[in-house]
Amino acid sequence: MSEAIELTVKGMSCAGCVRSVERALTAVEGVIAASPDLMSNTATVTYAGTVDKDLLLKSLSDKGYEAFFTSEPSVGGAVDDRDLDSASIDKRLFVIALLLTLPLVGQMVFLPLGINLSIPPLIQFLLALPVQFYAGARFYKGIWQAVRYGQSNMDTLVAIGTSAAFGLSVFILLGDYSEWMSWSSHLAHELYFEASAAVITLVLLGKVLEEKAKGKTNKALEALIRLQPLNATVIREQNQLTVPAIKVLSDDIVIVRPGDVIPVDGEICKGTSQVNEAMITGEAMPVIKNTGDLVIGGTLNGEGLLHLSPTTLGKSSRLSQIINQVKTARNTKPRIQKLVDKVSAVFVPAVLIFSLLTFLGWWMFGAVSFEIAIINAVTVLVIACPCALGLATPTAIMVGSGQAARMGILVKNADVIEKLSKATTVVFDKTGTLTEGRPEVIASTFVNEKNDKEIISTVIGLTKDSSHPLSKAIAEYFDGKAKPKEFKTITAVPGLGLSAELTDTTYFLGSERYMTQVGAMLSGYQDFIDTNHACGASLVWIAQRNATSVKDEAPIVIGGFALQDKIKPQSFKAVEDLKARGVSVVMLSGDHQLAAQKVAEALEIEKVEGNLLPEGKLSYLQKLHQEGEIVVMVGDGINDAPALAGADIGLAMGDGSDVAINTADASLIQSNPYLVYKTIRAGQVIHAKIGHNLIGAFVYNVIGLPLAASGLLSPVLAGLAMALSSVTVMASSLSLYSSLKRIDE
Repeated sequence: MSEAIELTVKGMSCAGCVRSVERALTAVEGVIAASPDLMSNTATVTYAGTVDKDLLLKSLSDKGYEAFFTSEPSVGGAVDDRDLDSASIDKRLFVIALLLTLPLVGQMVFLPLGINLSIPPLIQFLLALPVQFYAGARFYKGIWQAVRYGQSNMDTLVAIGTSAAFGLSVFILLGDYSEWMSWSSHLAHELYFEASAAVITLVLLGKVLEEKAKGKTNKALEALIRLQPLNATVIREQNQLTVPAIKVLSDDIVIVRPGDVIPVDGEICKGTSQVNEAMITGEAMPVIKNTGDLVIGGTLNGEGLLHLSPTTLGKSSRLSQIINQVKTARNTKPRIQKLVDKVSAVFVPAVLIFSLLTFLGWWMFGAVSFEIAIINAVTVLVIACPCALGLATPTAIMVGSGQAARMGILVKNADVIEKLSKATTVVFDKTGTLTEGRPEVIASTFVNEKNDKEIISTVIGLTKDSSHPLSKAIAEYFDGKAKPKEFKTITAVPGLGLSAELTDTTYFLGSERYMTQVGAMLSGYQDFIDTNHACGASLVWIAQRNATSVKDEAPIVIGGFALQDKIKPQSFKAVEDLKARGVSVVMLSGDHQLAAQKVAEALEIEKVEGNLLPEGKLSYLQKLHQEGEIVVMVGDGINDAPALAGADIGLAMGDGSDVAINTADASLIQSNPYLVYKTIRAGQVIHAKIGHNLIGAFVYNVIGLPLAASGLLSPVLAGLAMALSSVTVMASSLSLYSSLKRIDE
């Protein structure tokens, strides 16, 4: 079984760094995969069994990156203090560089206007020196690490480019030191100190803006983390205590006062209230909660006093799972990003070669001075910095998955987003997915009406602890009408029913298919069957094999129940809007074909299959795959798990079984079928945004590099364009907030 751990990694600045970190981590024994995230400066490491954690840190240290294990996020936010320190340092360096660079750039700005504000060459040198080697020290550190380990990254381009411009200026300056302090020196406008200083300043500006934008993209995740309550009031050993929420024990009784945030997931053991679940489910209206109902940690209690019995704690809580799934989606790469990584692997070396060719072309064939040839080559290096490429995918995934979580949609990894965008068919399970999943008994029949109390007693005993919707409905219908029999062991038969033994009598409860499988005959109940199938009811039968029966003798059917389930109101619009988008809709059910057909007709679903066991649903999906369909399977029960796993995208409904949710690629916090439509639309919008970002970043380089090589750009303009490209990508990703909100309206 694999486990994951998160590291904070300092020093990543571009897509090349991400690739370097990934290679270093996956080289450690036991590591299955590593997913560095440039946006959050983290890396998620997946490993099998055990892994030497010190070796993980050392592998990154050897490559020149500072790393440490990320602590559990606090309630106050997801930003580490060290992240804040780093952002503060970047701001300070930028301000210093800006103040020193403005005079250098100012003299060049006013020159075309006929205003001569020439600064003596020596003062230019003294202004540019701290910018180059103090504010720009990070780039030299980066290039040193890159050279040591045979790598290349954004620092390589910036350091080489600005050093070339600075070094050329020093070379020119040394050639005529008699002019060093002259305010009218002819050298003043032949130096390129303003170019090297401006590039470093603009790159630092880009970093500051990136960090600010990263903070906004992390806002959804931090909002989720802030929902985690700090403290809880509990009754422990007959004493009332206030303890940290993370230290609540499973046998505590948690007291939630009116207006308090519910500190843990739990079941109400005493009290009634209204709970506002909007922060988790997106549902605006408070939900009435009574004894026996489940509540979610992080939601807001209304006017009632509640006593809770904790159900899930710590990392297993619903809110923790939401946070972890958002993080996981952020740190995984869709296939389109993996292509970008391959391109990035050769991008920087290719740019260095292109820059060299630019220099040689201008110097040898361009009839220009050595200085101009150098500056054109420097411009190529500056404009090619691949920051935008590195940010294009993770920013969109972070904003998109975070906002999707607020909509009640949780995706486990980024590949799901890509698959959702291409989905052609949605396959719905019926019960609990398109229908309420709370069927009601509308009719019953017994083999001996005089002895029905005995049968009812048996039925209650078989169904009272079952989680299956039909069993629960039968148990509720007969509750209080007889004393339940006590069965020591009840065996569930997925997709069919259940069986149990009591005093050498074996009982079978389940569908018509189950009765056929165990050999029980229904010939005496044809009128009951016809009447209830005609109205779309589902039928459940009970049969028994007595101890006195001959071995292998067929069980005798002793009763039957007709149940009807209501279609969820949201199902109609979900099916309508999916079809309007060109997505085919199919309904599969383990229920009788006539019952399934009635629901399908009401929803205008043309393709419907009933009487399906779990393997039958999976076979149907495989047939769709063979036809070239990209399939989303939507289900909620244990019997849906094989189909959820076998679909291109498995989508579990919010109140589904743990097996279904764990098997699925994504899950919905609410059991609202219209969220299926929203999920597909969200996947399409997020994937489109990733594509737009990547195309924009590539186009920027495709256009910028030739312009730089042709001498139509200066290093200063190239630096400005480079910074703006990263900011543009970030702004583009942030626009997902409004796009997804429109879908959610």
